[in-house]
Amino acid sequence: MIQRIQSLYLLCAIIFMAIFTFNPFINLVTPIGTYQMNCLRTNLTTPSELIAETAIVATSQNYVLAIISALIVIINILAILLFKNRIKQMLLCKINILFYITLYVTMGLLIYNNYTALGATTFKTTTFIIFPICSLITNWLAISAINKDEQLVRDSERMWTRNR
Repeated sequence: MIQRIQSLYLLCAIIFMAIFTFNPFINLVTPIGTYQMNCLRTNLTTPSELIAETAIVATSQNYVLAIISALIVIINILAILLFKNRIKQMLLCKINILFYITLYVTMGLLIYNNYTALGATTFKTTTFIIFPICSLITNWLAISAINKDEQLVRDSERMWTRNR
């Protein structure tokens, strides 16, 4: 039953996380220039001709965020494929909620570390920073839809055994 609503919710969660992974979610403004952070790396976006020759350009790789984002997407795909086993599907969605919390904690620590290490004066968030929250909400909606589906199956089995 791949056409169930929880499969659509999980597909929306996958799309939100894929968009979040490849787009910058915060801009750190420094005296050297503006650094854009996404799940893969932190890049300096100011053209190189504006950078003084003595300035050190530091870019970092955000592998932890990329790994957590990939795990969230993989678990959502597995949950879609386990549409026949609603209990395991619900368990995977609940495990995924822990990964969302881990993603935001890691993202906060990474923003703080880059903010202090780069000597940023201000930071500006982009709209892509709310995409994991949207993904978390659709994951929660999938859990509630799976729970309703499981309750419907239990009620129908109870009615079936009562009428025999």
